[in-house]
Order: sequence, then C-alpha cells, then structure tokens
Amino acid sequence: MARTDHDTWDPATSVGTTATLVATARALATRAGLINDPYAEPLVHAAGLDFFTQVASGELAISDLGDNNGFGLLTDLFAVRTRFFDNFLTDAGRAGIRQAVILASGLDTRPYRLWWPSGTTVYEIDQPGVIEFKSQTMRALDVTPTANRRAVGVDLRRNWPEALRRVGFAATEPTVWIAEGLFIGFLLPDTHDRLLDD
Repeated sequence: MARTDHDTWDPATSVGTTATLVATARALATRAGLINDPYAEPLVHAAGLDFFTQVASGELAISDLGDNNGFGLLTDLFAVRTRFFDNFLTDAGRAGIRQAVILASGLDTRPYRLWWPSGTTVYEIDQPGVIEFKSQTMRALDVTPTANRRAVGVDLRRNWPEALRRVGFAATEPTVWIAEGLFIGFLLPDTHDRLLDD
C-alpha cells in the first residue's frame, strides 16, 4: 500500500503493523528476561495477526524462520531500545520530572508497567485507531495505569501540539520526551521537519 500524507492505520494495518511487530519483540524479550512487559503478548493476540501471534506465544520459534530473516536481530534491537527508554523515563521521574510525552506510542505499555512518581502524567500520542485499540485492550485486561495516562488520538502529521495542550499538557513544566523509532522511515521525509518544528 502506497503511503500518503493522509493515510491512517491501526495495529493490524499499514504502518500500524510495526507497533505489533515491536510488541511481539517485547513479548519475546520478556520471556527471555531481558525486559518486563507482561502486556505485550496480550496486545499482540488482540491485534489478531497470525504470524505475530504465533511468534509472541512461542508457538513459532524464531529459529524456525531461518538464519536470514533478521527477526532475531530485530528482537534484540527492540529489547535493548526498550530497556534504554524504560531506564531513561524512570531516571527522569527520579530527577523530579512529572510529565512524559511518548510520540507514536504504538502498543507501548509504559504508563501501565513502569514505576512513576506520584503526580506524574504520561501523554501517549498516536493515530486514533491505535490509541483506541490499546485503550480498549488494556481495559479488557483490567489493567490500571501506574501514572496519570492521557491518551491523545491524533495524527502526528497534524496539529498534535494543540491536541496535547487540550488534554492538560503544561508547556512550561519540565517534560521528558521520547520518539522511539519514529524517525526511521515511517513518515514521509518532509513530515519529519514539520513534526520537529511543531
């Protein structure tokens, strides 16, 4: 499917499948004891993509895919990246920062699984379909956020700063920001510049 500046997605379509891929990798890394994301596998199952469901559950082993698939390397990469940003966010909280913004949050579950100091607000920004899917799935799992979670369903190619302010973001407060994986080819090149300008 060709990308346009107006396309949309959810975790089972287009760019959204990347969120499911990363959640699959987090499920495998959790099983291996590299990170702790107990919600990754249930989110992958809820997305309903057979290949990812089989890999996340262990029904299909990465070794069965052959040496040249790169999936094992991706899993390791995502595990290291996840651990790095988990520590980055936790360290920011310990340093007194009480606002976090996760751009293109996908199926990330940090507002549910990380330790956050009292009074911390975590803003998750992604496509409305992705945000709604994750919110519904986490409610169905009866999981409560460990921070004040504010889900912002907005396209990052649009006026996302305004949407962020509408849900309570205080631009004058110290904030930790992450854009994990956002700038590696999922958006059209001129969109990167606009996103950073905003």
